[in-house]
Amino acid sequence: MSITVMLVEKLGGKERDILDTQDGRYITLTSTELGELWKNYIGETLLDCVYTHYLTNVDDQRIKELLQKAQNISQKHITKLTDIFNKENFAIPTGFGKNDIKNDAPAIFTDKFYLFYLKETMRINLIQFANALTVSFREDIRAYFDECIDDISELYQDAMNCLLAKGFIIRAPFIPIPDEVKFVESKDFLHKLFGKQRPMTATEITAMYVNLDSNQLGKSLMMAFSQTVTCEDIKKYMLRGRDLSHKNIKILQDLLNKDHLPAPQLWDPEVLESKVAPFSEKLMLFHVAFANAGSLLNYALGLGSSFRHDIGLDIGRLVTEIANFSDDGVKLLIEKGWLEQPPMAADRDALAK
Repeated sequence: MSITVMLVEKLGGKERDILDTQDGRYITLTSTELGELWKNYIGETLLDCVYTHYLTNVDDQRIKELLQKAQNISQKHITKLTDIFNKENFAIPTGFGKNDIKNDAPAIFTDKFYLFYLKETMRINLIQFANALTVSFREDIRAYFDECIDDISELYQDAMNCLLAKGFIIRAPFIPIPDEVKFVESKDFLHKLFGKQRPMTATEITAMYVNLDSNQLGKSLMMAFSQTVTCEDIKKYMLRGRDLSHKNIKILQDLLNKDHLPAPQLWDPEVLESKVAPFSEKLMLFHVAFANAGSLLNYALGLGSSFRHDIGLDIGRLVTEIANFSDDGVKLLIEKGWLEQPPMAADRDALAK
């Protein structure tokens, strides 16, 4: 008789909280699993709405196929999450749905932007799913996030291949390939008090490119949303975010230009002139909140791979401004009654009263 079966018998068959030694099916969800599953559901329902609108306005057949593939993946994830929630008596979040899409709204982006949006969305999702996997304990939850990584990785590859095949994207710059191993001999590698700083390392260039793409996506989204929202405080917030993204882009481009390195192309021309909202203002504001979170994550990764003090200082200042902007966005969501509360720990002090 296994230890699991003995424990179950002692508890009168109440097996929900007992670890099955084979696959972990009988332990309750941990706080980290609850948080990642909840966040994933909100995000997938938002993306499902976005893809629905894009699919009604896309002309390029290959891009349409990729958007449909992306929506199929999101809908598959929503179904699996719903099944997990039902089995765990976990209240299914409201998320987003048909009421958040304006069916007859014209396109606000070009097909070219749809492809860039797919690439960038899949890139940040890969990071988030990898993190979700590493903070999950139950085997079924780990299997779910592992499957998500496979789904998103394949779609990312498809989107990147399509961008390259169509000539829609500029590759990161080429730099000399090292022909010998070298070690840093001076602290000037970190910071020079006077004169020009050393050239960027490959990892620092990576940070510039990733964050430029991230800010290009955010700027384009907020440009389009600012044209279509009618609520003045939300419009003002979108315009503020557009200008903040532009500032970020300028600083990152200047850092590259100082080393005579090319910057990625601007995506501003891919925002169309429509003033008709394709989504609810709740969805658009929430989408910006997700973009802010992704931007902060990208900058954190960039800081970890940058050695030059001046780059670290620039990124640090930008992170502070984005964090303040993000905080104001959350306050707006709360004021509008649109912020769903994530799973929370028990308030032990309140329970003790």
